[in-house]
Amino acid sequence: MKAPYLGRLRLRWCRRCNLPLLTRRCAICSSSGESVPITPPGDVRPAFPRDVEVINRTAEKQFGTPLLYEDRVAVLNRAPGEDVLDEIVADGAVLGALRYDFERGYVLLPSLEGAQRLVRGGKRFVEVYPEVEDYLARGASVLLPGVRRFDRGIERGDEVIVTCGGRAIAVGRARLSAEEAASREKGMFVKLRRRGTPREVAEGSASWEEAVSANERVIDSYEREAVRFIRELSARVQKPVVVAFSGGKDSLATLLLVKKALGEATALVVDTGVEFPETMRFAEEATRAVGAELLVARAGERFWRGVEYFGFPGRDYRWCCKVVKLGPTAKVIKEHFPEGCLTFIGQRRYESSARAASRRVWRNPWLRSQLAASPIQHWTALHVWLYLLREGVEVNPLYLSGSYRLGCWLCPGAEMAEIAMLRQSHPGLWKRLRDVLAGQGFGEAELVHGLWRWRRLPKAQRQVAGKLEIEAKERRKRFRYAVERSGGRLVAKTRFSADFERVEGFARAIGINNRGNGFVEGEGIRFYRSGVAEAEAESERELVARVRRMQGVIERAEHCLACGVCIAQCRSDAVVVEEKARITERCTSCGACHRRCPLVRYLVAKAEVVLDAQA
Repeated sequence: MKAPYLGRLRLRWCRRCNLPLLTRRCAICSSSGESVPITPPGDVRPAFPRDVEVINRTAEKQFGTPLLYEDRVAVLNRAPGEDVLDEIVADGAVLGALRYDFERGYVLLPSLEGAQRLVRGGKRFVEVYPEVEDYLARGASVLLPGVRRFDRGIERGDEVIVTCGGRAIAVGRARLSAEEAASREKGMFVKLRRRGTPREVAEGSASWEEAVSANERVIDSYEREAVRFIRELSARVQKPVVVAFSGGKDSLATLLLVKKALGEATALVVDTGVEFPETMRFAEEATRAVGAELLVARAGERFWRGVEYFGFPGRDYRWCCKVVKLGPTAKVIKEHFPEGCLTFIGQRRYESSARAASRRVWRNPWLRSQLAASPIQHWTALHVWLYLLREGVEVNPLYLSGSYRLGCWLCPGAEMAEIAMLRQSHPGLWKRLRDVLAGQGFGEAELVHGLWRWRRLPKAQRQVAGKLEIEAKERRKRFRYAVERSGGRLVAKTRFSADFERVEGFARAIGINNRGNGFVEGEGIRFYRSGVAEAEAESERELVARVRRMQGVIERAEHCLACGVCIAQCRSDAVVVEEKARITERCTSCGACHRRCPLVRYLVAKAEVVLDAQA
């Protein structure tokens, strides 16, 4: 998987103080930091005690000794991979990577520097004769004739350390088990991943308080720029200011910056109904500690009602974000900021390619009354963490328990390592996820390998499904219509159960306004008071397009989730949302609410249309 370059790789290391740096020179000793060769995008974060515990437990299981020293500072760098793949940086070097394997759990892939530290454990080693070392350095792999001795616990596929004279000279993966190697005289034993001489690492204990001091100047500089940005933009826009608060580190830093810049702050948190309970408690505690007003947009049970009709969301089928986040947000903004607002968001370029391409100030097409801006667009995760440490604020406890990202506990965007963590930390939530997925037709293997996270499996996941002998079926809604020919035209018919007045209102939104005796019509579509809907066209292609428009009206009338997305789209105040949305006669037929409705955009647009010809 190609590593995305989203911005400058800023990580350096002061070897004298043994501390990470985000600038060229250490503010403690004034020495110049050395660049650390990490994988892009380079969004490094602190390794918290829970992270250190997992890394050391994995190292001890594989190699018989811990990798990290608890009295030193370490950071983790999330690299592209099939699932979680964190580069482990400590003592000025990349000591290895922690990878999550669907079958085996966490696996440690040591670098040469990490291997040199792990040699003392006496496990998963293969010692070669001195005369073999030069061959390995020139690119050869480890063949059985060159092996002097090896750990008898090695299994095929294990990560192993190749040694010579007590030194780590290479790392790689075992192509044979110890038992197989002992019974053969020839063959490849270890396929090497890296070879050479480990570079010396920094020594000496260090703390995160010292890391803050070492980066004091760059933290001050970034804070000053962000505060200036907030003040200048607020003065220019002249709209009420609100901070989009998720309970995560980025939104917390943004809240602190807005409070410093403006002297007051209002935080808006969205209770999607599937947030971690710790996050909602933290939102109340954090805003109270900062002295900010808290507004809560509540989605209630909309997510679960949506699952019943949309099916489970996927990375390629994100209806949930619109239904349980944007809709409730639109309602609160309309209630508290009827003339619109300026929203500061904790978005950063290092999070994704889309965010790297985003402007620092933008208007959300789903929330027209909201102008959005990111004061920390150019910060890395380490900038954020050092800033929060300097400010001495409490952070969401989920971070300290090992969570990398926060948000909905069943998000299909999560990695399987995070889902596995959910199973341990929140067994009740895990059981609910498992039961819901089972109800959606997902089997145990699909659950374990994360295949439920897509509606249509990408190539790599289709290959996984093939190995597991799972049929990679596309999960799509299907709409069937009876089709007949009438006067040389094709006519497709279906029935609807909603009140005719509701159907008429939603039809008005897309310009179907012509009234007849017991029906409304327009653009080749007709809705009858009797509960029949029909669309007609000259060609099948045109008919399918009109059928989708017709079905969109029916879905909105029958299955509206009252999410509120339509409120944000309407400029004529023609949308009323109570238990369900309703379109009033103030509607100008612009169609904006129809195009953005999740039912139309995610369900009808992606559904399969079946035209059944009538005899």
